[in-house]
Amino acid sequence: MSTPLAPPDRDDDAFRAAALRAGRTPVPRRFVFLVAAAFIVLGGGGVLLERAFGSTGTPAPPTTTAPREISPPSPAAILGARTLSGAPAPAISLLDQSGRAWTLRAHRGRTTLVAFVNASCNDICPVLGAELRQVRADLGSRAPDIVIVNTDPRATTVTRRPPALVVPHLLTRRVWFLTGSLRALTAVWAAYGVQVRLTSATAIAVHNDVIYLIDARNRLRDAVTPFANETRTGHFWLDATTQRTFATALASLAGRVNP
Repeated sequence: MSTPLAPPDRDDDAFRAAALRAGRTPVPRRFVFLVAAAFIVLGGGGVLLERAFGSTGTPAPPTTTAPREISPPSPAAILGARTLSGAPAPAISLLDQSGRAWTLRAHRGRTTLVAFVNASCNDICPVLGAELRQVRADLGSRAPDIVIVNTDPRATTVTRRPPALVVPHLLTRRVWFLTGSLRALTAVWAAYGVQVRLTSATAIAVHNDVIYLIDARNRLRDAVTPFANETRTGHFWLDATTQRTFATALASLAGRVNP
């Protein structure tokens, strides 16, 4: 019959504690202080060494990646510009906002910018008009003549204050809004590659957007593609920065045509 284990005696606990103390090798306080001092010195030295020679080491990879900057589009890209062959520009013979005959041939000797918008200014007109105003401001006396051809087959009547000039504040000198009979307009549209159609749902005239730069000898030099955003309600807009960039690029291109 086994003898049950006796519960640990307090004297035994005291003995174990004394044995543990006896088995330890005491560490002099001076040594502890020396080790602590060494860590401090090495720590400070490490910082100094890192500052002195850190550039020669391999840097740790960054924990975050900075966003990549997007380069602004080149002038040619934002304009959608195409250099043309320099062939003679197709004839334009229409009526201006005063009802007077306007022909491209009569303006030989001056650089001309030809754009296409609806008479009611319910297309890209407000954006394009603001850009053309800026082109005139940037170039001053070197600005080209601005000719805007009507693209609305339902509104061909001559008016002295067409919305296409009033809305974008282009009712000023050396800017013309041209209209005429549907036959005359269709001939100009076809010659300059402008396709006009009436939507079946809203009966609004829609067309592709293009600007032509014609030099003083009536030669086609460049074609540009204006653009804008359209809201659900059919209004066109473009943020100020993009609009400014487009206008500046167009002014630069027109300045080269009319040095």
